[in-house]
Amino acid sequence: MHKGAEKARLMQGSDMETRHDSVVDYGVEEVANALPGKHCVYSSLRTSLRRYGVNMAESELFMLCGSMCAEYGGDLKRFGPEKYPEQLQEMAASGGPVIRVEPWVAGVSDETDLLRVLTSGYGTMLHTSSTALTYHDVYVKNYPRGHVIELCGLDLRERTAQVNDSFLLDSSGHAMTYVGSARLDDLMQGIIEYAWLVEQPAPLSPSEMHAACAHHIRQYLTGHEAIWRGVPTSNESENQTGKAVTGKQVKRGDEGYRAFVGDFRLLADMEDQDFRTYCHEIYYNLRLGSALHLTDYTADYCLLHQATLGPQTQHVIELAQGLYADWHKLNLHIYKTGLQLRKHRMPEITERALHLIERQRHMLEELMILAEQAAE
Repeated sequence: MHKGAEKARLMQGSDMETRHDSVVDYGVEEVANALPGKHCVYSSLRTSLRRYGVNMAESELFMLCGSMCAEYGGDLKRFGPEKYPEQLQEMAASGGPVIRVEPWVAGVSDETDLLRVLTSGYGTMLHTSSTALTYHDVYVKNYPRGHVIELCGLDLRERTAQVNDSFLLDSSGHAMTYVGSARLDDLMQGIIEYAWLVEQPAPLSPSEMHAACAHHIRQYLTGHEAIWRGVPTSNESENQTGKAVTGKQVKRGDEGYRAFVGDFRLLADMEDQDFRTYCHEIYYNLRLGSALHLTDYTADYCLLHQATLGPQTQHVIELAQGLYADWHKLNLHIYKTGLQLRKHRMPEITERALHLIERQRHMLEELMILAEQAAE
């Protein structure tokens, strides 16, 4: 067993009862120089799995989580993969690591819950609001977003936590890492969920990985509907929050992209400030979690598995890299359009985006064929 996990296990039992206020997994020192990731969800998963001898790339975890199937439910500010718990469920269902997720309930959950999972011997991740991450100004000064970090240790006497943030994106867009302390009381104000591996993870064979990849691409292409959990349907009144929420139908994958871009037409009638805000949110959603990550991770996945996917993989790599560049250009155009309040540009932006979506579909169809063949 990994020495950090073994140390945590040895600290349990009768000794834990007397040393309950200080638990540290010194295994964090081994990943202090880890490379920064491209997305907080997949980079935190990558780092957690490395602790237990399973080396998986972010692109593989992105595929296992089915995160290419971005969802759209009619709110232009909200477009991207499923929620964090559902992505982890997709990963387990695809044959990947099994991770349990618990919601953080104000007034009920506390640091002893984190202590319990931290000393279980397996990695612990926190899904939290960025405003609670007071160890860096970039989080304090900017708009609050959901963010995933690793919890590596706790000192309840000093009220500090040891964390590993593998996707600290500074104001210039440069990704860094942070391995160090955080104020526990600040952290607890923003926790949304905490998650941990429930068993020793096992590596997947290339054929298993390709089968999962092909499965999720087919989901993307078919655009089957899903439930957006926790979002009331239009006929549910606000005073029904105590009842089970059935959710509303959303569009996923290719259909989700087309519905999202189709609603760009709504921006033309917005007030100036709303127009600027929505353009910024569209830019953010395309940059983190959907189009740019989809194309970037597709290229990474194909480069990583070129030997098993076959020589035609090079063509998919070129398609993905070209798409990434063109999505990047269009996304910057959207951002500038919002700043300049040039609403008349939206029809042209919509047309360009739909063209990219068609190219994206073609790219994934080609990868799916290669992945299915390699999985046989």
